[in-house]
Amino acid sequence: METVEIAGTELRVSRLGFGTASLHHLLWKSERQYLLKTALDAGITHFDTARMYGEGLAERELGCFLDRDRKRVTIGTKFGLPAVEVMERFPALLYAHRSLGGLGRKAAPAWWDRRKRCVTRVAAEKSLERSLRALQTDYIDIFFLHEPSEVDQGAMFETMAYLEREKRSGKIRYLGLAGEASECGAFAQWADGVFDVLQVRDSLEKHEADCLSAIGKKAQITYGYLRAARGATEVNSEMRGVMREAQTRNPDGVILVSSRKPNRLQMLADWAGDERVGQ
Repeated sequence: METVEIAGTELRVSRLGFGTASLHHLLWKSERQYLLKTALDAGITHFDTARMYGEGLAERELGCFLDRDRKRVTIGTKFGLPAVEVMERFPALLYAHRSLGGLGRKAAPAWWDRRKRCVTRVAAEKSLERSLRALQTDYIDIFFLHEPSEVDQGAMFETMAYLEREKRSGKIRYLGLAGEASECGAFAQWADGVFDVLQVRDSLEKHEADCLSAIGKKAQITYGYLRAARGATEVNSEMRGVMREAQTRNPDGVILVSSRKPNRLQMLADWAGDERVGQ
């Protein structure tokens, strides 16, 4: 697979990155490990995860898988939206929560899907240390603030100073913002050079990432393109067309994809090698 250098960094990564937000939807560890193996074997060397994905399960699975291949890959993880501790400690509760989703939302809509956001220095430190343990690594390639918002700014002064110290220490290679393009762009301007990488939602319908050019930023990592084709039961020409246009939208950066089906993931990786801009 083609590789690219993420603008503003020295990270050389695969054109496609694999997002692990739905990894926990696979019930068996063997299935999850096989999916990650499919991604790596297909040439994908950038893996995106977060503390909240599967309430810590995604990080643990990724750490288990990459134990011997850490130097071959780059990892991005996130803080700000923590894992629910009781579900992280007892994964069976995660699946019970999922199975009761509709009923739970009706019975207790005020708190069923509520997750307490926290971006304080203490929370960031706790999140980083837990991520390092779960991922079985001593450094994170990109440590993202998850879904930044203007309301975070008051608490972020001390947090940013802490993150920059950890970056100098080597635990973090680069700092990033991950979420909606408009929010990430505005937060990056406010933080004035603290964050190196913007990972933003984009689509072929709304072109959300276009707002970055107005503030002199490039699309470094983008995601969300395949949502429009998600209803397809098989990998088809529509999805191939979406991937072609996605690479036109983000010609020099990383496009995150996610799938629970190894054959579909392999097909997306094959297309990333074939569908170069201009073909």
